[in-house]
Amino acid sequence: MMPLGEGRQPYHLDGHIYKTKTIETGFFDLEGAENISAVVFSNAGTLAKFDRMGVDAGYSPDDHKYMRMGFRLDPNPNAVIGTLFSEEVVADSGERWSDELQVFHNPRARFPLPLEAFSGATQHRFEEGKHVSYSSGTPVLSSRTIILRLVGGNEVVESTP
Repeated sequence: MMPLGEGRQPYHLDGHIYKTKTIETGFFDLEGAENISAVVFSNAGTLAKFDRMGVDAGYSPDDHKYMRMGFRLDPNPNAVIGTLFSEEVVADSGERWSDELQVFHNPRARFPLPLEAFSGATQHRFEEGKHVSYSSGTPVLSSRTIILRLVGGNEVVESTP
């Protein structure tokens, strides 16, 4: 697991405002939050993820082709968007269940968790007052999976879960 970019100095926001709604920031600053060691988030608990994991395990129908495209993390600390990728999903492609997991460690946790507790996930924490992110490989920020059903000749039927 390697750090991504240089540590960034944190800054305080009072809240996030959208139209008439304000959401308070600083979840880990709330009373009682010291009892939460980390928050785990994933944007990939989807049918497409389950389909890809089945293909990776060798359970792809012969008449189907799976394509995935999207953006991976660009490790350049000045990047504003990820790096575009497109790949065919095949058996033994190496996708892991933890690939899209994001773990936010509580800097005030009563029982902090070691990075090893969530191996394979992208992890965020504060070290010496700076925000540092760790990841193995280049995590996917967003993606779309297209499933193609081959129906004979050159004819293809496209479906997206």
